[in-house]
Amino acid sequence: MDGLFYIMNNQLIYTVTQINNYSADILKKQLSNIWITGEISSLKKYPSGFTYITLKDTKSELSCIASHQIISNIETGMEVTINGSIDLYTIKGNYQFRISSVFSKGKGDLWLKYNELKQKLSKEGLFDTIYKKSIPPYPQNIGIITSKEGSVLSDIRNIINRRSPYVKLFLIDSRVSGGRAVESLCKSINQFNELNNIDVLIIARGGGSIEDLSIFNDEKLIRHIFKLKTPIISAIGHETDYTLCDFVSDLRASTPSEAAELCCISSNELKDKINYDYDKIFSKIENILNNKKIILSNFHNIINKQIKTSMVLEKKHKVKFLFNLIYKSIANNINFLSNLIISNEKIFKKYDNNKIKKLGYSILRKNNIIISDIHKLEKNDNVQIDMYNGSIKANVKELNSNEK
Repeated sequence: MDGLFYIMNNQLIYTVTQINNYSADILKKQLSNIWITGEISSLKKYPSGFTYITLKDTKSELSCIASHQIISNIETGMEVTINGSIDLYTIKGNYQFRISSVFSKGKGDLWLKYNELKQKLSKEGLFDTIYKKSIPPYPQNIGIITSKEGSVLSDIRNIINRRSPYVKLFLIDSRVSGGRAVESLCKSINQFNELNNIDVLIIARGGGSIEDLSIFNDEKLIRHIFKLKTPIISAIGHETDYTLCDFVSDLRASTPSEAAELCCISSNELKDKINYDYDKIFSKIENILNNKKIILSNFHNIINKQIKTSMVLEKKHKVKFLFNLIYKSIANNINFLSNLIISNEKIFKKYDNNKIKKLGYSILRKNNIIISDIHKLEKNDNVQIDMYNGSIKANVKELNSNEK
């Protein structure tokens, strides 16, 4: 509670503000969203937009307040049923009934029945969103439940033919008013429920009084709609009219014309959608191809690198093989030449000049050049004959060849 409070002799003492606020809280909790019936004994409208009403019965009176729009058709002396909550005007300490809706005597009874059935079906889960079926975005076959005589059908047909001429419409002529209307509507629902080619249904009726629209609050009709396999759009009355049919249907349209627009896309919108989807798909494919191209390029680089590495390794092994081959060849040649030199040394040592000369052989020279061929000498040539222990200077007098 607001404000200060005092304790005297162990007794809690409230301020005026506290007790008024406390009382207001109790009234809001205990007397909220209730229904009251009575006669309007006075009605005064003020520029503030509110109307002050006195509601009475044979013994008591109740002060009420409501907006001008709510009581636009209400007059003094009328028997009414009102819905709202008790509210305390804390500044003055006066309580009043704040009206949220008002009906004349007969209409009030219908409204009470409407709310009782709404609460009952709501508790059973018939209005829960988990049971709502999605409306297909591009329906090809649309079923219509309404009267073929009213303007509602022509409105729906004109809008759908203009927006989506490719859509096929299927009508089951149904009563939408009168005592046999509920049976007619339930029969039409059963017939559509047996068809497998209908994409979406529209149940529609134009505006009317609360009595006229009450058939769309019938429990039997509501349960038939709930059992439908096909998604359904409810388009009953005007924008301000709400029926239980609206709550159980998969989608509510404020008018039959709006229902026609909601369940079909226009040709221009469809073209835009197709172009958008095409661009989106093309862009996605392009991105995929670009990503694959990058992946292939990476693989290509890796493969090239591996190929180059393999070639280098192959060349390296080949060079190493040739090096070993040349090295072995050179080593073999060196060994051969070394052996040849050693062999020649032995031969040279065996055939040393001095050893030869000691055996009686001499070396003939002409101009310090060893002469082994007689044809290189001529008569009167001066020659030198080297012997073991000296040399002789001589002149050639005669040449005799051993050739035959």
